[in-house]
Amino acid sequence: MVMQYISDALVVIEISDALGSDAALVLAIILHAAVIGILLTISLIDARTSEIPNWLNVALLGCGVVAVFAIPAVALVSRVIGLFCVSVPLLLINLIARDAFGGGDIKLMAAAGFLLGWQGALLATCIGMLIGGIYAAWLIVIERKGRKEHFPFGPALCMGIATALFFGTTLMDWYFLGS
Repeated sequence: MVMQYISDALVVIEISDALGSDAALVLAIILHAAVIGILLTISLIDARTSEIPNWLNVALLGCGVVAVFAIPAVALVSRVIGLFCVSVPLLLINLIARDAFGGGDIKLMAAAGFLLGWQGALLATCIGMLIGGIYAAWLIVIERKGRKEHFPFGPALCMGIATALFFGTTLMDWYFLGS
């Protein structure tokens, strides 16, 4: 699957070069489309089964590798830090409070961290936690779930990742710089 995305991207780049288009822009557009497709697939599967397949997390990580070239504004060191800055704390929380997060959620945030860099990963996590918290509160209020019951958290994290991917810089500038 990941190799298919990469080969499709290379074909489009070849076509765009022949037409005189900016190949980096075309690659970034294809990358964003692939990420959205992966995030939607993760959300639908997790909502239905409460599991995130490993191959989807690997596909998202593959998009992160492509992003090293397509989105060079995020430094490689930021991506490596992003790989661990959210996933390790989630793993530690999961070790202390059993089943606080699923393993797929932890791996999802590791892959997202490499895609977005550490700042984007933190933003995606905050947005995902906010969305997930609102959803959990709503489930409790309508009495569909009790306070100790689990619900699929992947869709909320995917919304946070997508928001950080498309609006991360704008949101961080607004929050930290007030502009």
